[in-house]
Amino acid sequence: MKILFLSHTFPYPPNEGIKRPAYHLIKEFSKNNEVTLLSFILPNEKKYVDELKKYCKHIETITWQPSKNVIKRFLLTLFSSLPYNIHQFFSKEFCYTLEKLLQSEKYDIIFFDFLTTAIYSRKITISIPKILHYYDAMSMLFYRNFLVDKNVIKKIYWYIQYKKIINFEHQFSSMFDKVTVVATKDKSWLTEKSGLNNSKVEVIPNGVDIEYFVPYGKQEVENIRKKYNISTPSLLFRGIMNFQPNIDACLWFLNNVYPIVKKHIPEIKFYIVGPGTPKKIKKYVNKDIIVTGYVEDLRVYIAATSINICPMISGSGIKNKILESLAMGKPSVITSIACEGIPELKDGENVLIADTPQEFADKIILLFKNNDLYQKIAYNGRKLVEKNYTWEKAVKKFYKLFEELCRGDSTL
Repeated sequence: MKILFLSHTFPYPPNEGIKRPAYHLIKEFSKNNEVTLLSFILPNEKKYVDELKKYCKHIETITWQPSKNVIKRFLLTLFSSLPYNIHQFFSKEFCYTLEKLLQSEKYDIIFFDFLTTAIYSRKITISIPKILHYYDAMSMLFYRNFLVDKNVIKKIYWYIQYKKIINFEHQFSSMFDKVTVVATKDKSWLTEKSGLNNSKVEVIPNGVDIEYFVPYGKQEVENIRKKYNISTPSLLFRGIMNFQPNIDACLWFLNNVYPIVKKHIPEIKFYIVGPGTPKKIKKYVNKDIIVTGYVEDLRVYIAATSINICPMISGSGIKNKILESLAMGKPSVITSIACEGIPELKDGENVLIADTPQEFADKIILLFKNNDLYQKIAYNGRKLVEKNYTWEKAVKKFYKLFEELCRGDSTL
């Protein structure tokens, strides 16, 4: 099968956000198919193109730099019917290159990776099966941002973008043969709020590279702690730190939960790991609250800290930060919103779930006090990922969709 894979971000190195799942999907697809990649690329990423050539028969890249024009963004937010992030990644050169690829090769499937590539579906005039891998219901994410943000200007922005995205989602039925999301909650939102037919949307969760994210031995952990000066007892929050739901989660924890935990465990350290940390979080930094910024290997901090936390109060979709910690046998304390994309998560079985500050703090403290519970959750978390969340399992579900669409017998 010949697959044309469209991406708004060059999927290497697979170290953050959508880069990681896009990379693994391409890698898995390439085992049984010919993959052509058409992707935007930042100037400093061009050195990585050869890494993707291991899996792609052909690669076309469009050099792109984020716009810093605040006035343009303001005008588009107010007067365009399309969401700003659609405009941000629209390129005539991308359209031209897509047209050239379709003229030169006959593809069996066009795979649109994420919302920001969706607009290019309108530029395709030939009959060919099209799948949008949407990941999350973005209208739900923006609506939740609107609900929790206390800044009036930002609140207005989130609501305007939410309305534009939900209007755009209504058009998916005519633009794509199938839309895939990573969680049942996102499918329910799209069918109830965005008007998509239930048969149009499929749930295919993200996977984890279980040979890369593995539990570390006791001596390995001790060596890492010494090498990187990581203290215990400690907590870890990780993610792209200029992503609004991560900012909301981190601030909620710092303001409401951390003081309670600190009172009971005075020596506790809190590590905030990931690129793009804003000043509003950096102002909390002291000898016990450490902001690392970007790190080369996330496994170092997952392995060396005591407990992973995911206190999401907004956002949508599946949380890779939870899956990867589970895969490394690291217990997590999370909110109900954080576990929406992983239905097998059970409080007291493979994670601890809490939604109020006191309850969240209590469950962190409980894990430090109860080693049997700690070890039980660590073991069950790894087993859950091995059973349900490998990339091989995710790609098998995509293959089933591909075959249905190519045969023309899928219910649309």
